[in-house]
Amino acid sequence: MKRLWFLLPILLLPLLAGCFGAQGVPLSQDRLRELRYEQLPEIDRLATEDDIQAYLASLETSLAPIADSKDRQFQAKAARMRLLIGYCRERLDHLNEAIDWYQEAASSQYGSVAYIRIAQVAEHLAQQTTGKSRESWEKEAIRALERAANYPIQIDPESGGKRGPLVLVRRPAVGPAQSVEWLSVDVRHYAYRELDQYYKERLSYRIFDYLVRFCGGEDKNHSYLLAIALIAVLAKLITIPLSAAQFRSMHAMQALQPEIKKLQEKYKNAKQQLARAQMELFKAHKVNPASSCLPMLIQMPILIWVYYGIRHFVFRFEGVSFLYLDSLANPDVISIGNMLWPGPFLLIYGLSMYFSQKLIATPAATPEQQQQQKLMTFMMPVLLVFILKGLPAAFILYWLLQNILMTGHQYLIMRPQRLAAATAGVPPSPSEPLPAPPPEALDKLSQGTRPRKKKKKRR
Repeated sequence: MKRLWFLLPILLLPLLAGCFGAQGVPLSQDRLRELRYEQLPEIDRLATEDDIQAYLASLETSLAPIADSKDRQFQAKAARMRLLIGYCRERLDHLNEAIDWYQEAASSQYGSVAYIRIAQVAEHLAQQTTGKSRESWEKEAIRALERAANYPIQIDPESGGKRGPLVLVRRPAVGPAQSVEWLSVDVRHYAYRELDQYYKERLSYRIFDYLVRFCGGEDKNHSYLLAIALIAVLAKLITIPLSAAQFRSMHAMQALQPEIKKLQEKYKNAKQQLARAQMELFKAHKVNPASSCLPMLIQMPILIWVYYGIRHFVFRFEGVSFLYLDSLANPDVISIGNMLWPGPFLLIYGLSMYFSQKLIATPAATPEQQQQQKLMTFMMPVLLVFILKGLPAAFILYWLLQNILMTGHQYLIMRPQRLAAATAGVPPSPSEPLPAPPPEALDKLSQGTRPRKKKKKRR
């Protein structure tokens, strides 16, 4: 349980991947051009409802024999037909049916175009209704835009820079086919800009906005960086008592390792008796094995809140540069050999996590466990660096600052123990367990960091 803090990103992986992770393969430039200049304009040129109905019938007839095909070429063709059927339904003003067809095409390589069509149609329906129906359509538009914003950035073949995949946006969004214009835009930028209009009223957005104005103003680049640093410091100050209690409980468990190892050797063939003996040992020394896990669970809501705050505020981070980063809204990646690799900030975060784990490394009971511990200490940072590669650099910067502050706090808490070991002439070594202290010392360690109130002396 003492290592659950470092498993926190893994526990939050579904959340992180679902909101900022890549959501499929972007549409190729050739097929995007076909849609923009050939297939969609062909439907726009249909002047009457009968013409659209005839074209729709031909699409449905062609789709039927390949709808359930397992062949990749047929699947791509079927997805394109579903997208075009949805647009025909949209032209006929059957907007609910159009969204249903777009949703079927959203799980394919045409997903980026389908998500934008869902968002534009849902926004149009929200403007035409009121009450719960309006809220429902706005939520539909937000879901589609969030999925569109999740597509990974890629290397621009023309400029060599980094941008999101291109997608088609209709102007006007929904309506008659006269003077229709299809624009090719960066899907991430468009989705962030549209989501910004929905997120402005949320509490997390307003707090970030206030901090940015407090740190210098919206027009200053450093204001956003200071706001992130201020949130990291405030979050650490709030969680200091919890973190201290967690680390002290971990130290108490570490001090009991020699006794636990003796019990494991004594009851190596009796697991039930070993578990019972360990619980009696914990009870005798007043140590709760779960006390190092509970503070970490309490801190999770703060991390989730900051994550959602940056997610809601991400459009405002566009164009905010820092050192080599052109925009804090984009992931921290660099292009090497036509591929995107984790950037320096991600690598620094991995190193900080590695040293943080080494700092609180506890002695393993067996050589096998010691080998597993070394492997986890090395593999966990490497795994997280690649998992977090798709998140905005603003969140990586916050998490890096938070991890540095946490490591510094760990060092300060463990410093008295190391000084005591150095004074006694015993160098602290993570491979050799420390002798178990008396129960009174363990009781004091497991009580947290709150100082006891001094009793007033009677006159």
